[in-house]
Amino acid sequence: MKNIKSLFHILVLLVITITNSYAKDVTIKGEILNGNGKYIYLQTFQSDKNILVDSTIINKKGTFIFKVNVETKNFYSLSLSKNNQKEIVLLILDQSKENNLISFKSSIENFSTTYSIDGNHESEVIKAYVTIINEFQKTRAIETAKYQNAKSESEKSVFKQSIDSVDLNFRKLRDEFIIKHQLDLAVIITASSLNPQQDLKMYKTIRDGLLKSSPGSEYQLAFNEQVNQIEIQLNEQKKQQEEKEKLKNLTNIGNVAPALNFNNPKGKLITLESLRGNYVLIDFWASWCRPCRMENPNVVKLYNKYKDQGFTVFSVSLDNSVEKWVNAIEKDGLTWPNHVSDLKQWRTEATKIYGFRGIPYTVLIDKEGKIIAKNLRGESLDTKLKEIFGN
Repeated sequence: MKNIKSLFHILVLLVITITNSYAKDVTIKGEILNGNGKYIYLQTFQSDKNILVDSTIINKKGTFIFKVNVETKNFYSLSLSKNNQKEIVLLILDQSKENNLISFKSSIENFSTTYSIDGNHESEVIKAYVTIINEFQKTRAIETAKYQNAKSESEKSVFKQSIDSVDLNFRKLRDEFIIKHQLDLAVIITASSLNPQQDLKMYKTIRDGLLKSSPGSEYQLAFNEQVNQIEIQLNEQKKQQEEKEKLKNLTNIGNVAPALNFNNPKGKLITLESLRGNYVLIDFWASWCRPCRMENPNVVKLYNKYKDQGFTVFSVSLDNSVEKWVNAIEKDGLTWPNHVSDLKQWRTEATKIYGFRGIPYTVLIDKEGKIIAKNLRGESLDTKLKEIFGN
């Protein structure tokens, strides 16, 4: 047992020795023009939380010094308050043999936008991207102001093209930057400029670069998960769009209307297919839908006019209350027998099958069940039925 304890203590000492051998003191010497008397803070990040490492007052000469013991490569920030707002400059410190001394220069007026940094490659990469972003935002603001102050539509069109050109140029510079610096941890900051819908390729470039340069790190693992989620979301959206297009094609003019099989107010199943041999107006409506209720008298009039010539109505309600549904049927005089609903309102299967987003919505089918017209009401419905049945 004593030997086991001795071995344990040796292992602990070994771990401490190894850990300390990789830790390193990094000195940040800064100069802030007109910054004397201001507090400046050095923070780092762990699990998306800001952790204060040190703070100091900028001296009369406008200079400050931070000394920090760095164990692993990580993001840090220099920050100060100006006009009740916090301004931040991002850095990356690491424990390599290089980058022992970092020189930072800026001014109180342009602390986070116009600064210089030397002695740390990753921080210099961040600075390079900050320059790209600032130039883009400055140029775009100028062109946007021109667009907003344009005196004619033709002028607006010209300035809109100019804005689009600025955006396109920025995306080009951004993508070139990502490809060039894909093996730098600093490349992560470009992600805030990416659009998951349009820039999956660049997300993957960053992900693959981090896997090579920082495998197993908190940032690599988190970014890999982010890209996985983006891919899942995009695949789901693609699937939904394909399904939407498929359903849209199902209800094209000339196709047989998709099946609708729902119960009537008494719980009896009524199918759309059972009405073959008639011209059928599939009428999607609800008791709570005011435009539907306003259209009902017209549908009643046309039903009474053509019911003896092979015309009927198949009413699909988006209600969730049998009582309100039946009351509306009786009050509006909807005397045809084909009233159905699954009582799920907008969650009804009917919206998925027929792809409509508003009611009233109608689909007119012929005796073989083929769609001959969609979204008819009022005068347009009257005209179409006159074409079919005559006056």
